[in-house]
Amino acid sequence: MKRILLAVSIALTILFTANAGSLNNGSWSPSGCGARPEAPNIDSNSVDTLNQSIVAVNAWQKQLQTYDECMIKEANADVAAISNAANAQQVQYREASTKINTELAAAKDKFGSGASPAGVGAGNPGLGSPGAGGQSY
Repeated sequence: MKRILLAVSIALTILFTANAGSLNNGSWSPSGCGARPEAPNIDSNSVDTLNQSIVAVNAWQKQLQTYDECMIKEANADVAAISNAANAQQVQYREASTKINTELAAAKDKFGSGASPAGVGAGNPGLGSPGAGGQSY
């Protein structure tokens, strides 16, 4: 089950990062949508030039809608990829922590319930269960 979850997580990360955007100095931008369409200039010198401007604005709005849909799709894919990667890392941490805690408990039982090797147990918060102390992941 753990391997399946990890494999699915990796597959989703690869799938969603195929069109990942780029992050530069805290500013995100899509990488697979092309350049954002530039707004046309409005020429109101005559009825003919105004009509041409209206045609250009209508075409621009269609291009902008296509760009916007692409950008939203990429942003959602990036958010999903980040979430999946973080969740996969949390699963790995929890599994490792559970394994270590189980091994420590078995070792402690081996020496009897009164034995407590130095630095092991309640005095070492790093060995507690993941999420202990009010942390949430």
